[in-house]
Parts: sequence; C-alpha cells; structure tokens
Amino acid sequence: MKNLSWLGGIALTVMGFTFAEGWLILVVKLFGFTAASVIVTLVTLFLSWLVIHASSSSHNIGRFREWLLHKEGNLSIQAKTAIKGGKALAVLNTTIFLGPIVASILMLMLGIAKRQVYIYSIFCAILCAIFWCGFYSGIFWGVHAVVTGKGLGS
Repeated sequence: MKNLSWLGGIALTVMGFTFAEGWLILVVKLFGFTAASVIVTLVTLFLSWLVIHASSSSHNIGRFREWLLHKEGNLSIQAKTAIKGGKALAVLNTTIFLGPIVASILMLMLGIAKRQVYIYSIFCAILCAIFWCGFYSGIFWGVHAVVTGKGLGS
C-alpha cells in the first residue's frame, strides 16, 4: 500500500508539472517570446496577488515568521547580514525555479510587508516570464534550425 501511495504521488507530481509547464510552452509556441512573456507575466502576477491576499493572514505563515525572527535574534551582526543576503538569493532562486507565486509566499514567510510583497511580485513575475519564455523559445528556435537543416552554427 505504501508503494502504491508513492507511485500515486509521483504520478500526480508529473501530471501537475506537465500542466504547469504545458500552458507556458503552448503560449510561447503560439505567440512567440515577446507576447508570451507579457501573457505569462499577467497570468502569474494575477495568481501571485490572489495568493498574497489569501495567504497573508494565514496562521502558519505568521508562525514561521515568528520562529525565524526568534532564531535571527541570537545571531551576530555578520550572520544577520549574511542571512539578509541569503533571503534575497532564496527569493530570486525561488522566482526562477518555482515561480512568482511560490516566491510571494516565501516573501510573506520571511516577514516582508504585504504591500512590499505585492510590488516585488511584479518584478518576480516579469523575471520568471522572461527567463522561461526565453528558454522555451530558444528550444523551439534550436529544434527548427536542426529540422530545417540550417544548423545552429549557420
């Protein structure tokens, strides 16, 4: 039974990833890099704002924030500076690899004010859209070059 649960979880993860990336790939293929970047930015920004609004009052986010502040209170000045830079890097990596929606939740958990998270989510949505639309449009360009025989170096 445990193995069946694991296989079901893996299957759901694969289906979720396929759906999450599939719409982005389709938008890039249909509209090209620029228009797809605008569309993806608008969609993910709307979803990010919806999640910020819904989760900013969540008890679990506040509990994590309190735990983190308690842990930071015992650190030296240098360690606090390193933590602050690490938070920015964590949000940047989360934006690229998990998207602006998850990055918004992370920012709330890190104690960034709700108003600032709304503003930062705009930049996160733009960055994520440009990165992934550029990635997928580059793949389509490369495949087209190989299929048509023009090669990548020609």
